[in-house]
Amino acid sequence: MYKIFVNEKSLTISEYEIKGYVNIPYETENTFAMAFDMLFHTQKKAINIFYFDEEFLWKKFQEFATPVYAAGGVVENNKHEYLFIKRNGKWDLPKGHVEKGETYEQTALREVEEECAIDNLSLKNPLCTTYHVYFDKKYYLKVVYWFTMFSDSTHMIPQKEENIEVVDWFSVEQIPDLMNNTYENIKHMVNEYILNKG
Repeated sequence: MYKIFVNEKSLTISEYEIKGYVNIPYETENTFAMAFDMLFHTQKKAINIFYFDEEFLWKKFQEFATPVYAAGGVVENNKHEYLFIKRNGKWDLPKGHVEKGETYEQTALREVEEECAIDNLSLKNPLCTTYHVYFDKKYYLKVVYWFTMFSDSTHMIPQKEENIEVVDWFSVEQIPDLMNNTYENIKHMVNEYILNKG
């Protein structure tokens, strides 16, 4: 199953119906257009498009919404605090677009370093992949590859040209307050991999 965030709502791509969702069987590409119309113009908050061949359906979805790729980091320090940025008034995690010739790992390290001016950054492990859709003359599917990272840096500078206002470390106890002012895909990932890890 693939979970895609559309603003503060969600669209899933799966092989079966899901209880509590608006379930739409896949027929043609118009099925995607109909689902987005419902997400953007009605009160429906969760739509599931299903088809017996999930990978075929996922491929069709990527023909409908053009994939763009990015990578970022969930950075922890030796006090078990996590690095967050405040961008455009919302709490977020550092990430950015993949440049030509880069691996996802290289992108993640570069973007965290650029957006936070952080020292002693090391990449640890792949964490997860998130998906969200945005519209700019057509639909795009933003695919973000996330990695766990470590740094003991105490001096960081927000990258102002990327509209980043704050870069700071937060304890696990402080993070739920941040989640009151963030994006649904970040909230989902933080709940699963930071607040409920282990």
